[in-house]
Formats: sequence, structure tokens, C-alpha cells
Amino acid sequence: MSMTTKPTLSRILIFGASGHIGKPLTTYLTQRDPHVKLRLVTSALEKVQGLQKDFPLAEVVVANFFDLPSLERATSDVQGVFLITPSATDEQLAMTNIVTAFKKSNSVIHIIRLLGMFPEFNRHRIPTALQGGRSLPVQHPIAKAILDESGLPVTYINSGASFMDNFFLQIKSVQAEGKLIWPEHRVPFIDPRDIAEVAGQLLLSHDAKHIGQFHTMNNGADWLEFHEIAVILGDVLGGHIPYDDSEESFVRFYEPILGPFAVKSMWHFFNFEQANEVCWALNNFVERTIGRKPKTVREWLVEHREALSEGLRLGHATA
Repeated sequence: MSMTTKPTLSRILIFGASGHIGKPLTTYLTQRDPHVKLRLVTSALEKVQGLQKDFPLAEVVVANFFDLPSLERATSDVQGVFLITPSATDEQLAMTNIVTAFKKSNSVIHIIRLLGMFPEFNRHRIPTALQGGRSLPVQHPIAKAILDESGLPVTYINSGASFMDNFFLQIKSVQAEGKLIWPEHRVPFIDPRDIAEVAGQLLLSHDAKHIGQFHTMNNGADWLEFHEIAVILGDVLGGHIPYDDSEESFVRFYEPILGPFAVKSMWHFFNFEQANEVCWALNNFVERTIGRKPKTVREWLVEHREALSEGLRLGHATA
């Protein structure tokens, strides 16, 4: 492999193949290049049948980041990899195992690793409330450090943005109480399907210049606070949606849905994001990579308006 070109990847391994990024990535690769062999990984045995039904030409395997033999079987004779880990993963152990498996297989040409990091962030500034657990600000830098030291051919695609499909969770407060309940902070946004297309483009490309690079992704258009989201949401759904960013309402509404530990962790994380929101800059990396404008927040909401509108009884703004 030269410094600027890479060979065709004959077999691509996709972790999280049933997820909101892995599944559209599998669809994209199947449509773009039917000749590429796909090996789909799930950690849940009960999801195997569904993946086989959705992608009958793909190989489906069960593997776990904490079960090295299963990883060694999954990574055997693959050239391309999309690597994603579940939230709260112990990245020290997971990435140590995956590096061991890749080095044993000795066949990988290009790994795409999805991260969610504040670029160049000083880890000593992570607040105490987030340091003890398995939060993204703690765990994803660990993953990157292990992969960097491994010498493996990795491209990092960093989601410097909130996933738009989180709106399916956030709409629940509007459906139940007629107002958007969510902690205030300013973030960029991205459609996970656009992330999938970025990963697919990079894997299928013969351009090796992305190997070793760290690309932060957003849609290049939306850097919004959530009171602005409430306005756009109301405009799309046809009514006035009040906004409530109080901790009391957030805890009261979301604890029965997500549990007290998750809600407490999320509150601390969103406060951390708000305190460091100036690190984000909208960019055109996704647009350059996929060759079109990424989905905007408004476009995503319009696309999913019917699903988001179920059960809504909205009022109307008054002058």
C-alpha cells in the first residue's frame, strides 16, 4: 500500500450492525458495491435472525469486546472495519482485546473508528462528576490512545454533534406535557445516516490519505441551543412548544424512562457540554466526503413529522 492509495477491501467487518449507524452503513455498502463481502457483528444472539433477514448476502457473527476468542473469529481475514462501541464501554479492555485480535488476523487495511470527543481537550479539566464512571469524555480518549499506540491503520471519525434521532426521545415530553423538557446547551447536529455514509465512502475509497487522520463531523449548518430547537420543532409540527430547561423537570420526567443513574449522568454531561461549547466549529467535512449537503435539523424534523406528531396536542403562540 502506498502513502496515498489503498487496495480494494474485499471483506468489511461492521460492528454494531443492527444499530442506528451500523445498519444504514450496511445498506449503503450493499447498494454501492454488492461485490464487497460483509461480515456483520452483533453482541446479541437474538438479533442474528433479523440481520440475516435484512441482509441475506452478508455473514452474521456474534462477538463481544470482552470475549477475545469471539473477536479473533470475527476479525479473521477482514480488510476493512467499522468500529463502534456501546455507551459506557470499558474502552481500556475493549480496545486492548480488539488490537490483539487485529494483530493476530494480520489482514486489516483500514479501520474506521467512531468517537465522540472534545478535540484536543485537556483531560484534567473533566469535572469530578464525570471522572469516576464510563462517560465519553473519559473513555473515548482512552480508546484513541490505545489505537494510536497499536500502529493499526485507523481513521477516527469524531461525532462533534448531537445525533438527530435523539429527537425521538426528546419529543416524549412534548407528547406528554406539551413542552420540550431538555437541559439547555448549544451543540452542532448530525443525522446518523450521514455518519454511516461517511464511513462507507471512506471504506470504499482507494484514498489512503485518511488513514491516521482525526475528522470531526457535524452537518455544517446547525449549531443550536435547545430553546431554538423548541421553536423549529413547533414550526414544523404546527404549534407553539414551550421550553423547560430546569433540572427539576428533567429529573421528574426522564427518571421513569431512563432511570436515576442515567438521568444524573446526563445532567452532568450536558452541563459539561455547555461549559465547553465554544470548542465546536461547523465544518464541511461531511459534505466534502459524501458529495452533498448533510441533512439539516429542519429537514430531519420534516422527514419524521408524522412519527413525531403522534399524540401531540399543541397550543398556538400569542403575540
